[in-house]
Amino acid sequence: MSDADVRALAGRILARPEYIHASGTQAKLEGSLYEFLERIIRWFSRMEVLRDNSPILYWIIVLGIAAVCVALIAHVTWTLWIAMTAPEPAVANRISDKDLPDLAREAESLAQSGRYLDAAHRLMLASFRALAERSLIELRPDRSNRWIRAALAGSAIGSGLAGEIDTLIERTERRWFGDRAHDPEVAEIYARWRAAFEQLSGPAR
Repeated sequence: MSDADVRALAGRILARPEYIHASGTQAKLEGSLYEFLERIIRWFSRMEVLRDNSPILYWIIVLGIAAVCVALIAHVTWTLWIAMTAPEPAVANRISDKDLPDLAREAESLAQSGRYLDAAHRLMLASFRALAERSLIELRPDRSNRWIRAALAGSAIGSGLAGEIDTLIERTERRWFGDRAHDPEVAEIYARWRAAFEQLSGPAR
């Protein structure tokens, strides 16, 4: 059998479905990987020859590679150390009080236009902020109103005011997430929120 016949036979065999991947992308990737590994092996072989023929150049290359490795390890170590010991963001970078909306003023404006439920909700948020400013609670996005109510029960705010705020939160939430039809009690809820907020905004006892 001639070489041409062998190549033709090999082509017909490789054209079969079971060998379809032999000449596809996977085969090309594997061939590239093998070629890369062969180059590395040849490079190490040349280094052995260089060690025998030119030991000074050999050790210069070895020391250079070692220095690069040490530098990379030091860089990674330094980067991890900086990331793990970085201080928290400075207070100056946080939102200042002047950037926060005046919820109490917004509530007053809403109440004047008859939107007592929206006004009560604004005063509820304003009261939460006042509680946080007095370090009675810690406001965080992952903490619900139920958590705030539980925190108030064990705080130093006083049982009377804590109970009043707990009741107002429950009544406001029930109407805020429920039927927003006309409710004559929302004006009274707003008035009680206003009184509670004024107590929280006054001098700490």
